[in-house]
Amino acid sequence: MKNAIYAPLLILSLMTSSPSFAHSLEDAEAELQDRERYAQFVDQPAPAFSLTDVDSNIVSSSDLEESVVVLNFIYTRCKEACPVHMNLIAEVQGQVNDAGLRDEVEFITIATDSEDIAGTRNNMRAYGTNFDFDPANWRFLYRSENEPADTTRQVAETYGLKFDDVAEGVQSHGVVTHVIDQSGRMRARFHGLEFAPEHLVDYVEVLVKGPEALSDSLWGRIHHYVTNIFN
Repeated sequence: MKNAIYAPLLILSLMTSSPSFAHSLEDAEAELQDRERYAQFVDQPAPAFSLTDVDSNIVSSSDLEESVVVLNFIYTRCKEACPVHMNLIAEVQGQVNDAGLRDEVEFITIATDSEDIAGTRNNMRAYGTNFDFDPANWRFLYRSENEPADTTRQVAETYGLKFDDVAEGVQSHGVVTHVIDQSGRMRARFHGLEFAPEHLVDYVEVLVKGPEALSDSLWGRIHHYVTNIFN
C-alpha cells in the first residue's frame, strides 16, 4: 500500500526536477547543469596528441574523429585519487556500452608517469584487468621509447592539468574527465571524483543521438525506479 502511495509522488518529483524536453544542445547542457554541479560545459578545439598504446601502436587524436571521446589523465603509480578516478571511468564505460553506444564512444586514458616505459605499461595493463575495462572501446596511451619523460605531462598541460613530481612515486595533480565531440571539439569537463556517472553518460548520449536523448533517459529512469518499487 505504501508503494502505491509513494510511486506517484516519486514520478511527479522526477518529472518536475528538470524540463521535459531539450530542444538544443544548449538546452540539454542547461538541464544537466541543474543536475550535475561538477560539470563544466565548453566549446573549444580539443588539443591534439599522438601517443602509443600498450602494444606500441600509434594513436592520434585525429584517429578518434567521428567518435565521442571520454578522455582522462592518471599517474599509474598513484595509490589514492587515480584508482578512484578509474573506477568512475569504468562505471561510465559500462553504462555507455549497456546503452548500445560501444561503437560511437571511445575511452582514452593517458598515463603521465615519468618512470620507465615497461613498468608503466605493466601498470596500465593491470588497470585494464582490475577494473574490467572493455578493450573494444578503451585505450591506455603513453609515450614511445624515443620521447622525453615529460611528454604526456605536457599533453596534460594543454588540457589544463598539471602533474608535478613531488616525491618518488608521487605526483600532485587535479582530476578532470573530458568529453570531446565527433568533430574534435571539447564540449565538457567533469571535475573531481564526485560527479554522477549517469550524468556524464546522459551527455555522451546527447552528443551521439541529439538533445532529445536527454528526455528519453529521464523517462527511462522513471520506468526503472517504478519497476523496482513494485517488484
